[in-house]
Amino acid sequence: MDLNCFFLKVLLFFNIRNLEYFMQRQNLVACFIVSLVLILPAQDDLSSMHEEWLELVKPIITKIEREIFEQLSINADRDKFIRTFWKRRDTKPDTDANEFYEEYMERIRFADRYFGFEFSGKGHESERGYFYLLLGPPLERHIYATQSELWPLELWFFKGEAKLGLPPYFHLIFYKDKGIGRYRLYSPGQDGPDKLVVPSNVARVLNRNSAYKMLKEISGELAGASLSYIPGDVDREISSFSSMNLISSIYSAAEKKISDSYVRDFLNYKDYVETEYSHNFVESHSKIKILKNADQYYVHWTLEPSVMNFAQDQGMYYASLRLIIMVEDLEGRRILEKEEEIPLRVSPEEYIKYDKKLFAIQDLFPILPGRFKLFFFMQNKTTKDFISFQTDISVPTDNKDPQLGSLLIYLARERLPEARQDNLKAFTFNGLHYVINSQNHLLPNRECGIYLQVFNLPKKEGASVVVEFISADTDLISYSLTKTIDEVLTPDGMGIDIYPLSLAALKPGYYGIEVSILDKSEEKIFSKRENVILLSESVPIVPLVYAKLHDASPNIEFLFLLASQYYLSQEYENAQNYLERILNIRDSSRPRILLGQTLFARNKFADSIAVVLPVFQKTQDSETGKLLAANYARLKNWASALVYLEKLMETATEWSVLNLAAECYINLNQPEKALPLLQKSLELEPNQANIKKLEEKIKKIRSLSSRKPMIPG
Repeated sequence: MDLNCFFLKVLLFFNIRNLEYFMQRQNLVACFIVSLVLILPAQDDLSSMHEEWLELVKPIITKIEREIFEQLSINADRDKFIRTFWKRRDTKPDTDANEFYEEYMERIRFADRYFGFEFSGKGHESERGYFYLLLGPPLERHIYATQSELWPLELWFFKGEAKLGLPPYFHLIFYKDKGIGRYRLYSPGQDGPDKLVVPSNVARVLNRNSAYKMLKEISGELAGASLSYIPGDVDREISSFSSMNLISSIYSAAEKKISDSYVRDFLNYKDYVETEYSHNFVESHSKIKILKNADQYYVHWTLEPSVMNFAQDQGMYYASLRLIIMVEDLEGRRILEKEEEIPLRVSPEEYIKYDKKLFAIQDLFPILPGRFKLFFFMQNKTTKDFISFQTDISVPTDNKDPQLGSLLIYLARERLPEARQDNLKAFTFNGLHYVINSQNHLLPNRECGIYLQVFNLPKKEGASVVVEFISADTDLISYSLTKTIDEVLTPDGMGIDIYPLSLAALKPGYYGIEVSILDKSEEKIFSKRENVILLSESVPIVPLVYAKLHDASPNIEFLFLLASQYYLSQEYENAQNYLERILNIRDSSRPRILLGQTLFARNKFADSIAVVLPVFQKTQDSETGKLLAANYARLKNWASALVYLEKLMETATEWSVLNLAAECYINLNQPEKALPLLQKSLELEPNQANIKKLEEKIKKIRSLSSRKPMIPG
């Protein structure tokens, strides 16, 4: 809205002449239609409490945990992260108390009490405090603070955890260099025994050997630790190296003590998981493939939880899954967010199969060309655990250039029933469903197959396909197979399907499978490669699959997803084409409303009204009413806009509705009705600087208008 015009109308109403002070521009309709405009929460500076917490957990926080925490900008998210941090470390999550947290706080209290007197800082911030917090209390702690021959030092003895890469038992020494300053960690390789001995109290020449002998006279255990932290090491060069490895392993213990995979997607799932369940993160494996069905690219995905939990009721096992999928472009703009409920109910006999085999959830959805970030979140609402992961995808554009799709390594293939041959299903083409394993595991002495898509293949006459298994250890070809293109081309001419491939001649190990297409002169046209693992023994690798069967193309559900993606990508013409295509198949409210929003975005306000008015007349839907009001406002039909806005304000009060209604009243020369609406809007959402300015200026104008003119005497 042009504020020159706006204030002209206000001033005419109040009979004020001075306009210049009030010249500005603002568009309230644009603010409204984004009803859609989001007031983002203000960022919070890192508080002293959060800074102190980072210092407290410095010994045990992993690198990725710290990185994610430092990316958080709101205190509420930081608090949630901290609660999740402790819950992931709770050794007994079924109890009310968090035993790890309580033990860690006790370590801090001990460190502050006994290690803090040596300097102005807190004891847990000292080097002794760091290792005490990380490793816990040592089995033994010997203090040498009054020995005249030694600088003040402490000898600690620990039992090591093999899973952290630590030896069964080891020592650590902390000492004051030359008797001054803080205690620091002693290094057997870099410092040497002479660093621990007071030179003035030694009659003989002080070197490593003489210092070692002197230490041995005081304590054989201390002397041994001065050469190697690992009891029993005798070779000085080896022991020095092993002590360095030990120190390195201790510093990296935080990374090994806990899997930090839960935190990698914290920024994405933090708003979906209650804090009390945030420790129930389940590891999973996934595979994403961009493949074409019926001339449209789809994201085919499979998700394999490491464990699938069920609850029991009346002899049946059940789980209710909540699935959220989001897609963002490279600018961080979300072009897709879909949510669905997946109910699972199985018999005791089926549950035994679930318990002994992998379980996979699979589906597909259409996607636009481009590069995107894909985020999955799946919550088991029954058992309160959840899965989260994200990945980058690249969707090719349709053109006339030859293209070879990525390889799909499969374990078996199953034909759909005759009546379902044209239905859409994940990893299903030409009526064949390809059974895959998300980790590309293969079994010895079994068979596998390869499926890939090929487009615009030049001259097929005489062309051939070569499959090579290349050992990752030797980079040599372990197995090779050649087929003519006609032997492996699928019926639709879009795919290459090679099956069966015998694995009997291959040894267990890591392989790269490379598929190449050669022309009739055996020149390589193009090739693709996929890595696989041939296991050494037979284990369950074929998952039990839950996959939806969707209607064949043209599928209204998927056409609407594409239209939504184009709309959110601001490709409004493409969105309009898809929505009109849907309405030609089946008329319904949802595509009509999105088409109305699309036409509004294209400044086709009258067309937008014509599309959505029947929906409002039938449903009295508030969102449709807002859209109609915004369209009329853009057409400067203020009175018609108010018809819908006043109806909306009867049932609910939203600041965006109030703002647009205020604009309409102003343009109808009724600013006295606009002012209370603006005031109410600011009560609901104070963070509206422009609206506050409008309110203040209208008040000022009214104040000026209320002054009586002076009568000349």
